[in-house]
Amino acid sequence: MKRSIKKVAIIGSGIMGSGIACHFANIGVEVLLLDIIPNELSDTEAKKGLTLESTIVRNRLVNEHLTNSLKSKPSPIYHQKFISRITTGNTTDDMAKIANVDWIIEVVVERLDIKK
Repeated sequence: MKRSIKKVAIIGSGIMGSGIACHFANIGVEVLLLDIIPNELSDTEAKKGLTLESTIVRNRLVNEHLTNSLKSKPSPIYHQKFISRITTGNTTDDMAKIANVDWIIEVVVERLDIKK
């Protein structure tokens, strides 16, 4: 039986998770990159009047991690247009989306309570 992987979900967007997401995007695979939501607002978010319920806040960690990964030298993404293959979200609001992927990869911190 031949299987093809067209979409993957990566849970955990740190250095390793974001790098894996970029490598899958490089080879044409659609990626759903998820991480946890923050526990508190940053000073900038508070000044803007955002709340912990704001989507931009809820996805801050995953977006910051991916941005930092893309800025690394050398960048793990081969071409800037490949970034469009990566969709970010959080494990609270977007976990149901993993039902639509072919492969799920867990790359969270090595703590059993979190992995469960």
